[in-house]
Amino acid sequence: MKQARLHSERLILEPFGEDHIPTLSVMDMDPDVMRYIRPASSNLIAAENRIRDILMRDDGQLGIWGLRDQESSIVIGMAILRPLPDNSDIEVGYRLAKEHWGKGYATEATTRLIYHGFAVLDLTDIVATFDAANTASRHVLEKCGLTDDGITTAYHAAGTPRVRITRNRWLARDQAKLAASS
Repeated sequence: MKQARLHSERLILEPFGEDHIPTLSVMDMDPDVMRYIRPASSNLIAAENRIRDILMRDDGQLGIWGLRDQESSIVIGMAILRPLPDNSDIEVGYRLAKEHWGKGYATEATTRLIYHGFAVLDLTDIVATFDAANTASRHVLEKCGLTDDGITTAYHAAGTPRVRITRNRWLARDQAKLAASS
């Protein structure tokens, strides 16, 4: 089964494809966007090749979604719900073009993928990783209900912070929101 096309209040999350590569390639060359991920690509060809190599893997119902603004149809970034490189956990993540930072899109995309992971794919838990210096990303993940879960070496031996949300904690959080709105 293939990835679903998903919608949120302002975003379309669509299975990653060729039409997302130009925006992601420009992002891959932006030192600000890449600051906490890896060194930025030095040129467009290198960026496009890296994006194709890393992002075009078929993960079935999991994978990478291109993020499109519903109103303008502009590609603004990407989001993931896929196995960590060591296959230890399913990871949620995102990357946005700099001009779309600070508008709530990361929280919206992450929340939508967490819902999809638990309500549709029946996952038991979802993790995220982030650079310890990236306080903005940590804040987004905490707003989405993920809490500290130690360190993972899935990306490199030095380790990176990992946060986690379980299906049970997500359900309890969802019920609390419903109760508060009644």
